[in-house]
Amino acid sequence: MLSSTKKKVLQGSAANLLQMLLSFSISLVVPPFLVHHMAQAEYSAWVLILQISAYVSYLEIGIQTAIGKFIAEYHAVGDTAASGRVASTAFSILSILGALGIVVIGCIAAQIPFLFREVPAGIVGPMRIGILAIGWSTALMLPFTVMQGIFVGLQRYTIPATINSVGRVLPSLAIIGLLLLHGTLTQMALLIAAFNLLTILAQWYCWQRYAGAEVPLHVFSLDRPTARRLLAYCSVLAIWLVGSLFISGLDTVIVGRYDFPNTGFYGIASSVTNFMLLIVGNALGPLMPAISSMQAQRTPRQLGSLLVRATRYCVLLLMVLALPLLIAGFPLLRIWVGNTYASGAVSILPVLVLANVIRQLGYPYALMVVATGTQRLATVSPVVEGFVNLTLSLILVRSMGAIGVAIGTLIGACVGFLLHLLLSMRLTLPTIDPGRVRLLLRGILRPAMCALPSLLVLPWLHSRSLLPLPPAVLALWALATLVLAWLTGLTHHERHSTMARVRTLL
Repeated sequence: MLSSTKKKVLQGSAANLLQMLLSFSISLVVPPFLVHHMAQAEYSAWVLILQISAYVSYLEIGIQTAIGKFIAEYHAVGDTAASGRVASTAFSILSILGALGIVVIGCIAAQIPFLFREVPAGIVGPMRIGILAIGWSTALMLPFTVMQGIFVGLQRYTIPATINSVGRVLPSLAIIGLLLLHGTLTQMALLIAAFNLLTILAQWYCWQRYAGAEVPLHVFSLDRPTARRLLAYCSVLAIWLVGSLFISGLDTVIVGRYDFPNTGFYGIASSVTNFMLLIVGNALGPLMPAISSMQAQRTPRQLGSLLVRATRYCVLLLMVLALPLLIAGFPLLRIWVGNTYASGAVSILPVLVLANVIRQLGYPYALMVVATGTQRLATVSPVVEGFVNLTLSLILVRSMGAIGVAIGTLIGACVGFLLHLLLSMRLTLPTIDPGRVRLLLRGILRPAMCALPSLLVLPWLHSRSLLPLPPAVLALWALATLVLAWLTGLTHHERHSTMARVRTLL
């Protein structure tokens, strides 16, 4: 059982990471292409179009996560009928929420001149059409996210990973081609909307072909007991999503409202940190359905040990991703998007990197409480973090501009993690018992020791220099960081196992 579960988790992580690598390739190419082929105001408007359209996804209220959990449980005992009721009921609920999303997007689009007063008059019309096109197509996609939840519950990650990858690559290539033909903001939005509709067809086809027999789905068939169970499970997740909206979903819009000229710069810094989070999410995401399917056979202490290990891996991955951005943020941005955007984003980037590192320290714990159905006991943290983040961002943006929003995010992240550590983990001890001191020492501080060389080179750093450190110092920093990551991020057994696998491959 354990080896089978471990294999599925690793397969899921591998599929997600391959998807992430493909997304990374696209993310490297598309933003610099956009900033060099669009006026700064147009790019800022495009960032806002994508951000506002993405608000529809918050109406999903965690139902996809619930589908993955319940189908994993029912599939483990072979209850096909129950799996079908979950999928069908979720489809009906999401159809209603998608209709609500169409109304909400329409209202937002109508208020564009009021919401963003600094947007040039010539961009208001295309911006409104873009929000309607992408937002409404995203709302139509909402019920079809059930298919992705089905495949996650069955722990077949290759299919949704493939759909997501193709759904990201093809639109990106099409946008590049359109800009080469001097396409407009409106045409770009309509193109993305068309690909969203094609993704719906792909999801439906893959469900019918690869999962229809195991998880039957009847459109608009709502089972009331199942709906109550889904909504009861998602009620807390919905609160988490609202907290997430206040934590990061409104940041770009707040900048657009009060500091529109710097919206593009904030969008560039956010895209870098969002990609960092994407890697962590894809690497650890498969833990959730795996834990759901095996929690009945594990004691709280065993689940706690798994949490310590997952947190250690998470911190190690965060250090590997974040430290180069903190040390060499400006040259990396300059190579990527050019000097203008690098100069505008360089002061925002390190603040957002630190904020997201601190927030993600609690990501493995959040996955485990969702998997074990105890998320209601860990609700205070995202709610308070969201309130602190939003309040401080609205206050600081008026006096500091875009950097004030980033500082609000950083302070909120610190508050949220401390609440998880001091309050939420105490409440969930009967289900997950990591030993908070053990989690802090072994899961967080131990792998974080690889950041020590970065602290030592701070006196040499010059944020606007193309080479952040003298070559010899840079080489020593990289070597010391990697050695410490190897020694502190992995146990003796893990190092020995890794070397054995390397020798086998060689």
